Amino acid sequence: MNGIFNFLKKTFYILRFFHNQYKIKTTKILLEVIKMHSNISKEMDFRFPPIVLIKSNNKPEEAIGPKEGKGGCVMSFIAQTIAKRKTTCFGRENITCGGISSGFGWGDGFKDEDALDFQASFLSCGVDSAPDLEEYETRLGYMKKHTAEMFREGERIFTDFETAKENIKNRPIYDTEDYVIFKGLENLEDGEIPLSVIFTVNAVELTALIQLNTSFRTRDTYILTPQASACQAIGNFTFKQAESDDPKPILGPIDFAGKNKMKHFIPSEYMQLSMPWKLFLKLEKVSEKSVLQTDLWKKFKQQ
Repeated sequence: MNGIFNFLKKTFYILRFFHNQYKIKTTKILLEVIKMHSNISKEMDFRFPPIVLIKSNNKPEEAIGPKEGKGGCVMSFIAQTIAKRKTTCFGRENITCGGISSGFGWGDGFKDEDALDFQASFLSCGVDSAPDLEEYETRLGYMKKHTAEMFREGERIFTDFETAKENIKNRPIYDTEDYVIFKGLENLEDGEIPLSVIFTVNAVELTALIQLNTSFRTRDTYILTPQASACQAIGNFTFKQAESDDPKPILGPIDFAGKNKMKHFIPSEYMQLSMPWKLFLKLEKVSEKSVLQTDLWKKFKQQ
């Protein structure tokens, strides 16, 4: 199998040269190689194989997702893509969470400065951080009791209002396409190029992926952990890395709210490691001659 895979990959690199020189399309070959012969997936035999994030202006008919006008945290749906291999889809009509707009590349999500201040208060210490306590409490009055209590306490991702607001203002912002689609890597179709490839891994699998990612580097930071919500880590923070000549993977979720929404499908000890498509292709190549072929890795794999 490795011999076939190596041959196909070498063929692809040759065809890519012709694509660059003569505009011969090679996307279909690339997708078929990765779908059928992902070396990382084969060697690691994941409990939860990788999934991908795609953006489109067309909504797939078979996808599941929130009903129009309904939103909330999207991570419970994404967890079903990870665990049950169901295609999930989210549109701009599902925006009810302050973080999903920037996370999925639909602008910053704030209609005015007051909306930004409200989220900064929530992401820090709730009522203890709100610059206008009366206004904050008024907004909580329109929420269901359990939701209001969560906002009153605050998510406490940031230590104070000022730090939260500055971090929110520094988020990578994009505004493209109307739909975000999650599907298994094995379900990629011709012409689809993912913006984010997402691995769901335990501690041993994460160690192996970090080693792959580090094995070809010589300096600087090798992995990023932005103080971001789960959807932002796999979304706009990963999109940002695609712009770099030296992209890094993003580790998450580091927010308990996101992990809480996933726990019915994904054990809490699992983490996500997301990366842009071009970094995934690099790791695929690196993985062919790596720790994954050693007896030491096989011992850990069998545990």
